[in-house]
Amino acid sequence: MNKDKEIRIAIIGCGMISHRHMTVIDNLKRRGHKLTVVAAAEIDKDRLEAFGKQYGIPEDCLYQDFREMLKRDDIDEVEVCVHNNLHTSVATAVMAAGFPCYSEKPMAASYADAKILYDAQKKYGQKLAIQISSIYNPQTRIAKRLIENGDLGKVYHARSVGHRRQGRPGYDMPFFSPAFIDPKIGVHGPLFDLGIYHLAQMLYVMGMPELESVYGFTSCDYWTDPAIDRITNRTAPVEDLSVGLARFKGGLSMDIYEDWAMHMDEIGPSFIAGSLGGLKFTDVDQTGGPMAVPASGQIVGGGILQKPRLEWFGVNKEGELFDNKLECAIGDITGQQELMLHPEMEMYNDNQLQWYSYLRGDLTDETRIDSPYIAMKTAFLSEGVMLSNELGRSVTAEEINEKAKSIALREQETPFGTIHYDFDEYRPD
Repeated sequence: MNKDKEIRIAIIGCGMISHRHMTVIDNLKRRGHKLTVVAAAEIDKDRLEAFGKQYGIPEDCLYQDFREMLKRDDIDEVEVCVHNNLHTSVATAVMAAGFPCYSEKPMAASYADAKILYDAQKKYGQKLAIQISSIYNPQTRIAKRLIENGDLGKVYHARSVGHRRQGRPGYDMPFFSPAFIDPKIGVHGPLFDLGIYHLAQMLYVMGMPELESVYGFTSCDYWTDPAIDRITNRTAPVEDLSVGLARFKGGLSMDIYEDWAMHMDEIGPSFIAGSLGGLKFTDVDQTGGPMAVPASGQIVGGGILQKPRLEWFGVNKEGELFDNKLECAIGDITGQQELMLHPEMEMYNDNQLQWYSYLRGDLTDETRIDSPYIAMKTAFLSEGVMLSNELGRSVTAEEINEKAKSIALREQETPFGTIHYDFDEYRPD
């Protein structure tokens, strides 16, 4: 791994998630990686100045208009840390300007926009990555290997689950921006927000099965209060619950459950079931793993560091039932032993480290995890749930493809004027 090859980084968006990016950068620098944040852009001037002061970025390297920042000639890559419905808008502008782009999740607020962003890689000849922390750890690797080796037999059902007792970002969780519940900026609720971690992990582990159809339902009926509505400027509901049942080619089904808030203590974990065995996924990573934990130990946005685990249930050739508990967090004995035996696996334990390794040439298109493809296919399934809810019936993959619409912002009002975004219209395959 070539730690000595410097990467000069620019960041667009200085809100909460950008601090998690900075934490990973700082932790990697302490491990000897040459990474330098040379510039940052943010439309909120006060937030921009505070960000620059916190991380020692000179005032003349701070920009309210990211387009001015992209005129610099000392940038190696750009990290997009804006809200959901601006991901396609900003990330395509970054690649059009000639820069590789690492964008936050979800890939977009619709499948059509995810596909536009995916296609922009080829159009502009640039590299792209999407943040999906749940697939960069031993839990995901071990599960994927067990399935590929046939240890589960024929995989026929999976469950993708995400639950919070009361955790609507920007509403119940005021340290998150109210943009999360803005139907024009955040657009969708938990399925697009946290659901990407669970759905993407399931799809990736199972080898990216091809969707046939999906039935979905969404709700925004959880408790609200007029006083909080006024504080958060909540003008229209964004769903707080999404459920679905998907059918894939080859005789595979998956039920989907994702909420931001539910009057229930436990919903249960994600799992995959096969003819010879099953896997239960506990503590799926949603915060970025150990690299995203600052020296203070307090994760940006709150919460605690997840310690992903697997339980493997099965039947052996003698017909005897068994279950194994697999401790597979990056920092535990299993994770440490893996790195001792295979040091190169460090590049597969963190989103950003894999991205920097890809830029340095330590990983290729064939050896990296193709996060844009995984994120796009996750958006396709999520879009199916939304479309099914809208139509009140099951929808086929062909219908999702045909009816998908681009909703990404093409105009953004800012303190310094209107930004006009120019990117391709969606065209069904």
